[in-house]
Amino acid sequence: MLLPMLLLLSAAQAQSFQTDTTVSVSQGTRLKIENQGGDITVRTWDRSQVRIQAAHSRRTHVRIRQSGVVLSLESEADRGPANMVDYEVTVPTWMALNLGGLYATVSVDGSRAAIAVETIEGDITVKGGAESVKLSSVQGRISLSGARGRIELNSVGEDIEVSDVQGDLVAESVSGDIIMRRLDVKNLEVEAVSGEMIYEGRVADGGRYSILTHSGEIYFSVPEGANATIATAIGSGDVRASFTLPQSERASRRRQSFRLGSGSAVVELETFSGDIRLMRPAELAARLDQRQRIREEKEALKRANRPRPEQDSDNENHREI
Repeated sequence: MLLPMLLLLSAAQAQSFQTDTTVSVSQGTRLKIENQGGDITVRTWDRSQVRIQAAHSRRTHVRIRQSGVVLSLESEADRGPANMVDYEVTVPTWMALNLGGLYATVSVDGSRAAIAVETIEGDITVKGGAESVKLSSVQGRISLSGARGRIELNSVGEDIEVSDVQGDLVAESVSGDIIMRRLDVKNLEVEAVSGEMIYEGRVADGGRYSILTHSGEIYFSVPEGANATIATAIGSGDVRASFTLPQSERASRRRQSFRLGSGSAVVELETFSGDIRLMRPAELAARLDQRQRIREEKEALKRANRPRPEQDSDNENHREI
């Protein structure tokens, strides 16, 4: 039994090829990667060089081209379409990134430059980014933290999680929750067809905050001393607050308006089917922490109850003997 397994392992190793090369780049060069299928992992360092590592089959090649200020990576094959490629790329912190793929999981860590990522199927995880950050996936979860600048996030079928960002934020989801934590933004536009909308962060004087969902609850944190005019609109549901609200400036139950302080920030919250809940930041943070713990416990339980292939294989071998 051991010999066939060793032969199979040797054959698998013979079919793979590891690309590993380093390219010098000048300030202002941008990186573009188009990957049909596979992982794209980008890390950063302080050198003016790009290290390209890629795992792929023997008949697939990574073509590296530099045209003007764009360094591009593409896979090609000797015959027919290229197979899957897993990229691990290390770039200067200042290098702008344009990454995309059909079936690609994308991860970026440590960037201080503009980032654009688009996938059809695959999660996107980004830590960092500046100036302009655009992340989009049809069937993939989006997670962004530590970005600065103009931020645009779009997921059709999965959740969006964003934390510790500064600047302006636009986020859209068709079917998924949008969870925003510790944000310092002055302009916010969030919209979903179905899903919970959760905002924990600053309400800046003169800022504009708009959250709309057709089916789902809205949680919005209101710091003490905030100067905001909060306009709410509900179809079926209620507006609830964990603190005392002033008298609404509108008599309608479906549409209400509350003026806090000078009212300089404009907050618009609308849901056709669901409640609107106004909470203090600490209260909402505690609720989100509890939610995260419950999710982690459920995931750990799933992993613990998942059958292990090794055990199944051992049992099958035992029955054969």
